[in-house]
Amino acid sequence: MARTIETQKKKIYWKDYLYILPAVLFIGIFFVSSIFYTVRLSFFEWDGFSKMTFKGLDNYINLFQDKNFKISVMNTLIWVVSSMVTSVLVPLLFAILITRSSALTLFKNIFYFPTALSGTVGGLIMATLLSTYGLPQIFLWLGKPELARDWLAIPYVNTFIMILTGVWQGIGLNMLLFISGIRNMDSSPIEAAKIEGAGSIKLYTKVILPLLKPTIIVVLLMALVNSFKVFDGIWVMTKGGPYRTSETLALTMYEESFIYNNFGVGAAVAVVLTIVILIVSYFNIRNTFKED
Repeated sequence: MARTIETQKKKIYWKDYLYILPAVLFIGIFFVSSIFYTVRLSFFEWDGFSKMTFKGLDNYINLFQDKNFKISVMNTLIWVVSSMVTSVLVPLLFAILITRSSALTLFKNIFYFPTALSGTVGGLIMATLLSTYGLPQIFLWLGKPELARDWLAIPYVNTFIMILTGVWQGIGLNMLLFISGIRNMDSSPIEAAKIEGAGSIKLYTKVILPLLKPTIIVVLLMALVNSFKVFDGIWVMTKGGPYRTSETLALTMYEESFIYNNFGVGAAVAVVLTIVILIVSYFNIRNTFKED
């Protein structure tokens, strides 16, 4: 009898794996194989048409000696640091203000609307506002011709404008996460702090923010990964210009592969980008769970 029950359990156990088998096969065939192919391609020179030529580590050596790649790395770091700060502070501030408002649903819909737009649409909107027929035209009407310029054509200024565009589009989702975290947190410590006479600032800094730590970690990790792989907004707004000064690693990978037909170099950029994301994410997650 006992053997029959164990056999049935084993049959059910192995049967459950059949449900995830299609997903495992799909990931194994297309995702994992693509990773190995990209790593292999990074050691070759190939324009997509002629025969592949083995180059060893030359693609990586030339990459780290390339001035444009160094600019791309710097821009990516600016994106990462700026996005991680603004993606937490701005949505958290709005979440705190909105949860205390009677028009909670209205404000949630207003702030969430940009999130429903794709990065391409958001980039087109911002590019239009900052182009000749947008903000520059307004400055001309106001009698400020010195300010009537294409703001997306100014190196590094355009990078921060694009970062703010990304924050504008991501504020809705992050704000909803913080609102959910505030509403679902344990109210006992908050009530105890109020009874002890804690003011609003002390209440949020000493009680509410520590309780929101899991939500803050999720938002930070999302901002981290998204800032490394940002592409569509930059491509629509500046295409990495002027003179490749606003490129990020994701954009460099695309241009080297599909614009300049240097598929080996593009694959090398993809490998470097993947390794950096894995290392940064690993240490962030490990330190988070270690503290918990």
